[in-house]
Amino acid sequence: MSMNYVIIGNGVAGTEAAKAIRNRDPQAEIMIFTQDHYPFYSRPRLPELLAKEVAVEEIFVYKREWYHKNKILLYLNSTVKNIDPKNQRITLADKSNFTYSKLLLDTGSSGILPPIDGINTAEGVFTLRTVEDVLTIIKRAACAKAVTLIGGGLLGLEAGNGLRKLGLSVTVVEFFDRLLPRQLDAEGAAILQKQLENMGLKFILGAQSKSIKDAGTTKILELKDGKAFESNFILVSAGIKPNVSLAQEAGISVNKGIIVNDRMETNFPNVYAAGDVAEHKGRIYGIWPAAHRQGVIAGINMAGGNETYAGTVPSTSLKVAGINLTSMGDILAEDKTVEQVKVKNPDKNLYKKLFTKEGKIIGAIFLGDTKNAYEIGQLIEKKADVSTFKDKILEADFDIKSS
Repeated sequence: MSMNYVIIGNGVAGTEAAKAIRNRDPQAEIMIFTQDHYPFYSRPRLPELLAKEVAVEEIFVYKREWYHKNKILLYLNSTVKNIDPKNQRITLADKSNFTYSKLLLDTGSSGILPPIDGINTAEGVFTLRTVEDVLTIIKRAACAKAVTLIGGGLLGLEAGNGLRKLGLSVTVVEFFDRLLPRQLDAEGAAILQKQLENMGLKFILGAQSKSIKDAGTTKILELKDGKAFESNFILVSAGIKPNVSLAQEAGISVNKGIIVNDRMETNFPNVYAAGDVAEHKGRIYGIWPAAHRQGVIAGINMAGGNETYAGTVPSTSLKVAGINLTSMGDILAEDKTVEQVKVKNPDKNLYKKLFTKEGKIIGAIFLGDTKNAYEIGQLIEKKADVSTFKDKILEADFDIKSS
């Protein structure tokens, strides 16, 4: 009997799952339903689109021909309204319905709007998650001079730099006392901040936003300490929350995300979840490498395989105007048994740091020079013993491959 696979969402997890299914099952029917207007695209490249450095089509990972060639039916502009796991059926907003042999939920995540008075009612407050968001912001930026960013995370900084390239004055208001608190320690963050300030970005750190007020074309962000900042619009980059409502309404087990086991299965037979929406062992990763791996594993298992997900070493990269940053593993460990190896040259905007425990690397920061970053990521993944060469590993001429 021919199988039919339904995937809700066309992010990296859903697309990789479709590829894995097709590799194992050449005859099966594979359908992807997405609210998006576009085929699968690279979300990390949205800031390039914002800066008008690329066209929409250039950030597509797969063009429409790829779906046709692989016999994958892609339903764009299609909102799934209901899942019936017992009868293995989904219903769309237009009342059409489809049955499935296996179902994957890759419903992704949405931008969080923090609890700030007026944030839901003020006109001119945006989040950045989709191509549509970018196109809306570009229109707004065309008649704007200044923008306020709430949140100094990865996407916020890259978006801020994109808006700077469009000629806007950019002020970043960050709750934490440093930039990228999950990716950098205080020393590294200070070096990055100085670089970004030299490019023209302004930063207000350790700031708690109180309210947003509408004054015509001017938006006023008031802080709890009484300071206020005026701009023409506000972009919020304050984290993400998994889109779980569809699963929740269907009775699928949800905590912060959709709860999955090592095979990416939910509490219902034949229903899987992967990507930003999936919660594995209490953790939601929200990063591309994890979504990619989870999608592959879900697809293999949906098509009859038996692969398990062992987690992903957190790894993020930032590339803003020639600034290279890679951060991976645990860089916030306060444990007294954690040793640190550091190379620092603020004049050259260089900062590298390793965190080791019991001879194994558990985390690393590379700012300004990402040489050996990939190899060190592999060492973290393999839990390799580096005790004999850990003090030399950050030296510029050290050959990690021969160690």
